[in-house]
This record gives sequence, C-alpha cells and structure tokens, in this order.
Amino acid sequence: MYLTSSPNPFLIASKKALARHGIPAVYISVAEGTYNVETASASNTETSYALQMYKKHLKVTQYNYPNLIGKDAALFYLVNDALSFVPAIKDKINYAGTTYTVDSFSEHYAKGDLILYKIIAVKG
Repeated sequence: MYLTSSPNPFLIASKKALARHGIPAVYISVAEGTYNVETASASNTETSYALQMYKKHLKVTQYNYPNLIGKDAALFYLVNDALSFVPAIKDKINYAGTTYTVDSFSEHYAKGDLILYKIIAVKG
C-alpha cells in the first residue's frame, strides 16, 4: 500500500465526480444461505447499503459483452470510500426504481489504493 500523510487525490476527485453526477441508489449485498432440511429451502441474507452511484448504459455487441446481447445492461461506478462490503456477482442494485443484478465487476487502483469499482449489471 502506498503510504502518504494526505488523502489520495484520486479518491477525492472520484468522490467529487460521483457527488456531482451520481444519484442515490441502494446496493443489496446477497449472502448465500444454508440449506434448511426441515423447510426444504435455502434462504439468502440481504444487507442494503444506501450509496451514491453513477449509471452508464452499455452498448453491447458481439465484440464487447457478447453474453449481454438482448439484455438491458448498465455500467455502474461506485467509489470505494470505506465501504463495508466488496461487490459480488448476484448482488443487486436498486437504481431509480429499477433493480439490476450484478453480472461482473472490476477494481481500479490509483497510488496503491482501491479507488473505484466498475460494476456491470443486468436489469431484472
């Protein structure tokens, strides 16, 4: 990790951009439950986090994101400002009244710190 006495300038810039252009959203972290023999079902545990996120519509083709052709997909930007969770596949994002399911995500580092998550999610 890159040690500095001042906050990471990339984190500050990312937070400002998201505050300016993002809107409030709810990130729902889904933890796989255990199978209950008595009820013959498994129950998942969901934890909700109110966050500021930015959504960008994805243009999918056979060359970029071929597995998302025919689906309403979006790219969400999430700043890692002391988050208490790590994004995972099958988590959910409730953005402007629409629910999206996380398909994949990538991490972006600057000056040794994890600054930004780019989350690809599918409507539904």
